[in-house]
Amino acid sequence: MPAEHPGPAGPAGAAESAERVHELRGGWEPLVREWARRRGEPVASEDGALYLETTVGGPAGPRLTVDISPAAGSLVVAVTDGTLVPVDRLAPTAAAATAWNSREVTPTAILGDEHSEEPLLSAVLALPLAAHLSADGFAATLDRLLDSAVRLLRECHDLGFVLRSTDDLTSWE
Repeated sequence: MPAEHPGPAGPAGAAESAERVHELRGGWEPLVREWARRRGEPVASEDGALYLETTVGGPAGPRLTVDISPAAGSLVVAVTDGTLVPVDRLAPTAAAATAWNSREVTPTAILGDEHSEEPLLSAVLALPLAAHLSADGFAATLDRLLDSAVRLLRECHDLGFVLRSTDDLTSWE
């Protein structure tokens, strides 16, 4: 049973206290489903994970896949555009991901995919399962993640295209 607690009572009184907070450990699935409903997207489930596809930045924006699952005391949210990184772009894309990770706290740029021989670039956020969030707070967190994920994916993919491993600076004569 999900743990629920009344939200903080403040100047708004009853309206503010009506917003309930949920412990992610037992309440993350309803929060994900509510967030997806707000975005107008269906949710699928597989092996204890929930996932959905959503568009960011309006109808012309990129379509992203969001995979949400509990792992090692955290709720792991991975966002990707589904683009696999070919071997000739792996090193520069990894360098771009490392540069991102040294500059930004979240999300983390991750290269890898257990279902493919070519790695998949993802923006990953881990939330502690012991955290308590309201539906609005959870939605705001994931919406901010999507905005950051778009920047991360664009930046790392763009640099991966610009600098290919065949552009070896040591071969200059």
